[in-house]
Amino acid sequence: MKYISNGKGQIPLITLIALLSISLTVNLPGLAVSPMLGKLADIFPHASQLEVQLLTLLPNLVIIPIILIAGKIASVRYQTAVLAAGLAIFILSGVLYLTADTMPMLVGLGALLGVGCGLIVPIAAGLLSEWFYGEQKVRVLGFKSGTSNGIVILATIFVGWAAGFSWHSAFCVYLVPVIPLLLLPFMSNSFIRKHLREGAPATSAVPSAPAAAAPAAPRVAHPATTLAGVIGLYVALTATSMVFTYYLPFTMKHYGLTTAQVGVATAMFYVTAMIGGFSLTPFLHLARRTALYVCCIIMTAGLLTLGCFHTMAAYVTGVLLIGFGYGLFQPIVYNKTTEIAPDKARSTKYFSYTLAGNYTALAIVPVMVELFQRIFNNHTPDFPYFIAAAILGLTFLVGLVKHKSFVWRT
Repeated sequence: MKYISNGKGQIPLITLIALLSISLTVNLPGLAVSPMLGKLADIFPHASQLEVQLLTLLPNLVIIPIILIAGKIASVRYQTAVLAAGLAIFILSGVLYLTADTMPMLVGLGALLGVGCGLIVPIAAGLLSEWFYGEQKVRVLGFKSGTSNGIVILATIFVGWAAGFSWHSAFCVYLVPVIPLLLLPFMSNSFIRKHLREGAPATSAVPSAPAAAAPAAPRVAHPATTLAGVIGLYVALTATSMVFTYYLPFTMKHYGLTTAQVGVATAMFYVTAMIGGFSLTPFLHLARRTALYVCCIIMTAGLLTLGCFHTMAAYVTGVLLIGFGYGLFQPIVYNKTTEIAPDKARSTKYFSYTLAGNYTALAIVPVMVELFQRIFNNHTPDFPYFIAAAILGLTFLVGLVKHKSFVWRT
């Protein structure tokens, strides 16, 4: 059995693979089917734009309370059981999607999908935080972000391609949870504790720093206030960057591009988000204290590109920039959450709060854009990207004022 460093000793490589496999599922609800929203609007011509968007919106709405419930019940003792239940519900919804043939059925299954994913999401991050330390923890959280975004590269390309033949077959992406379900035995507490090598020298199959006892994270003076600040930053950056997942299919359709091209453009987000996650450690060494500011600038440039130019090359470029910035800042937020948590036993609970903020951000995107569309009386296809860029710019200015705070310090 091969082992890798966990920051204080060694852990089986198969366990890391199993833990990362959970992250294959967390970005799939809603986001994976966004490339075919335009096609579904044609299949169900009497459905409103909001009803079609509910296919991506409703799972994220349902996920929010379920994440908070999972954070409370998924103690060390019950983590595996909660995870298994979430994966089973997720798979069940995927099977039922293949037989659904009305918009109400699709929307209803979105709620079931949200329940399954909500049980999984905090455990995906909490288990990694529980078993890894120091720089290795930062590294694997980057791997987690890269994995969760990487799978959607394949999913969105598949959805865009499959929708051209049979829109039902596109929902096969919701069967991905079969993978972590099969690997469940390798991430149980009993297996990990039985094979954990504490204090052993690192002989890693994954490039890593030499194993050593990680220094304790600095104690946060006001955990609740600081966590609220981290969640607020996460909501702002996620809501603005994810505007494209709701509106790009309609924008590209408006300018004469096809469903397959929408799938390719959307997949580019996850390409650079994956690259960002896997390259987090060298990026932090290079950017140091400016890391979050650099992310804001990159994402703002991407949003402005989407709003100003209307060619396939411009859409791909804009989405690539947004994805790279998002892939870098997401694991930074995860690591900040672990530093705020009083101890590792409560990291899953704290992650449930942070990730609830993430899915809240995803859910409020259409509401946010609709509000500003009414305020400015502007319903052009490009407006969502400009308003998101403006909000992101305002967030950047707040960061300059609060540059000494824990939230913005990296």
